[in-house]
Formats: sequence, structure tokens, C-alpha cells
Amino acid sequence: MSLWLGITLLLLLAALFVAFPFFIGRHSVTEADQANASEQTNIDIFRDQQAQYAQQHESGEISAEQYAQMIAEAEQLLLANTASVQQQIAARQGIWLLPILLLVVALASVLIYRSLGAGPDQRIAEALAGQQSNWSPELIASIDQRAKQRPNNIYYWTILAEDAVAREDMVAAAGYFAQGIRLQPDESYLLGQYAQALFFVDANRFSDRVLAAMDRAYAVDPTNQTVLGLKGIHAFQEQDYRRAVSYWQSAARGLNPASESWQALQNGIQQARQLAGDDLPVQGDGPYIALSLSIDPAIQYSADQLVYIAVVEVDGPPMPILARKLSAAKLPVELVLTNNDALMIGRRLGDVSTVKVVARLSSTGSATPQQGDWQAVSAPGDISSGELKLALKIDKPYRP
Repeated sequence: MSLWLGITLLLLLAALFVAFPFFIGRHSVTEADQANASEQTNIDIFRDQQAQYAQQHESGEISAEQYAQMIAEAEQLLLANTASVQQQIAARQGIWLLPILLLVVALASVLIYRSLGAGPDQRIAEALAGQQSNWSPELIASIDQRAKQRPNNIYYWTILAEDAVAREDMVAAAGYFAQGIRLQPDESYLLGQYAQALFFVDANRFSDRVLAAMDRAYAVDPTNQTVLGLKGIHAFQEQDYRRAVSYWQSAARGLNPASESWQALQNGIQQARQLAGDDLPVQGDGPYIALSLSIDPAIQYSADQLVYIAVVEVDGPPMPILARKLSAAKLPVELVLTNNDALMIGRRLGDVSTVKVVARLSSTGSATPQQGDWQAVSAPGDISSGELKLALKIDKPYRP
């Protein structure tokens, strides 16, 4: 609505500009009619002057040269008066062109805008605002058509790529990401997603082009979580487990501990450490808690129930320092909690001396304790030495 209102206002301004000369001419119509009425009088005056000049020449009052000059001046005056009258008459008679010109201006403006304007982009933007991330096939088709018409719009290529990823069409996604990189060669997000799409296209193999794309993305942004995850997988396949742990730990920083991505990275880290023959953190991880966790066999639970693990400062705020989430199917389990499990930036395990570990089997899936949950709470433990080893069995009902 606002777009067409703006177009209408501009067309009105253009109409005033086109009509201005015609109305100026109309303003002088009365004078033109008066001049037209006196045109014959001007002619009669010229003829009288001509006869008078001829009589003066014959009587010898003026010379032949003076006679010719006076006649020429009278003719010029008559021509000037006649031209003024004709111009005013033409202005009055040409008013019929005005509606034609206005129509031509309006049609030409609309046609030019439809060809060169951003009307389709406006409609796509409105549709995107209404559909958010649940894009309809019709909207994606419109974006695809518009991207071909406007190939320098990186926003369209990114949307098409993300839609292709959602449809698991990695071949199309890689092509769309490549189009975006063509426009912005150093865009970290596009480089990381392109490398990951190529990895899936090449059947989860680190082919030459996957390695090249991954290294290029890492050179642009060594903190890109997608690229760090890929480099961890590559190191894991090369049996360089410590380096895989390092990459995955870096990728996990900043992720929500409750997210599936964070949990997948933690599982990979744990597996890499076990394969390396070292279930403890690699050098430089800082303080850690080695936890052996199990569930009492007498408790009835399903494998898909969630278990929440929290490390809390004794006599400190209730907000956990570290947290981990995993499914009950993984228990019993041996795991290591480090600062990579921290919930808040700036609050780390090495900042406290005494902690306790709470493990809770959720009956509802909520991170907030509920009636019906089961839990285990450790005794206070000293972490100031840099390590703490605990064994917990979830066997007591939760009491508020």
C-alpha cells in the first residue's frame, strides 16, 4: 500500500510538471483573443503607412533609401504582431495534447517500474515477514525466479541455500552457497556452510575440494563453529584424537548446553578421549570433574528420558557453574565435566573451591525440577586441586 501510494504521489507531481506550460498558455487566452481581433487593424495600419510612405517618396520628402527602410520596419512590426497572436492561438488550441501526455507519462512510468523497479522484491519481503522461517514452496519459487533476475542479491542465494539444506538437497545448497560466496568471498557463514554442504555431497568424505573449502573458511574465521566441527571430524578420521578434541571444544564454546549441537560435540569429545586412551581433559583444559553416573535399576524409566547434570557452588548462587544434558539410554556412563560445560561466560570452575554435583532424571523433559523426578546429590567436594572424581547413582525422588 505504501509503495503504490508513493508511486501515485510521484505521478501527480509529474502531471503538474507536464501540465504547467499548458496552463501558462491558457492564462493568456484573453489577451490572445484581443490580439487576434486587432490583427486586421494592424494590417490596415501597415497599408496606411505604406501608402503614406509612397506619397512622401513621390513628393520628394524622403529618398528612395529612406522609403525602403521605413517600409522594412513596418513589415517587421507587422510580422512580430502576427507571430504573437499565432503563438497564443496555438497555445489555446494545443490543450487537447495534455491528457494524452499525462496518460503516456503514467503508462511509461508503470512499465519502466515493472521492468526495473523493486516491486517483486517488496512482495517477497512482505511474504518473508509473514512466513518467517516456514517458507512455502510458492515463496521459494518466487525467490528462485527473482534471484535469476537479480543475481547480485546475496540475500536471495542465502535463503535458497538454507531452504535446500532443510530439504536435505545438499547439491543445490552447495550451488547456492557458491553463488553467495561469489558476491562476498570472505563471508564466514557462507564459507563454512559451503564446506559442510560439499562434505555431505561427497558422501561424508574429505575430498580435495572439501579440504580446500574447509581450509579457506578456517583461514577467514578460525572461530567458525561449523568449520571447527568439520576440522574435528577430519582429525578424528585421521586418528588425531587430541586435535579432534581441541577443535570440538572450541566449536562448543558459546553454544547452549541444552542444544543438540552442543550435546553432539560433547559426545564426540568423549569418544575421542576414550579412543586416545585418556578419558581426562587434554592439557590446558583447566579443572575438571570425572563423574561416574548410573540409575538405580529399581527405578522405572524410559530410554528417551533426559538426565540433567549440574555443578553448583556450595554456599554460592543456585545457578550452576557447569551443566550437561544427556538421554537416560546413555547411562551408566563415565564422563568428564570441564569449563567447556560452563553456562555463563566469566564464571568458571577454577573460580570456586567447593562444589557439589546434582544429577536428575526428569519425568517431564524440563530442565526445571518437577514432582516425579529422581535425583542424586553428591557431598561437597574440593576442586581447588584442579580435579574431582565422583560416583553418583540416581536413586532418590526429588523433594522441593
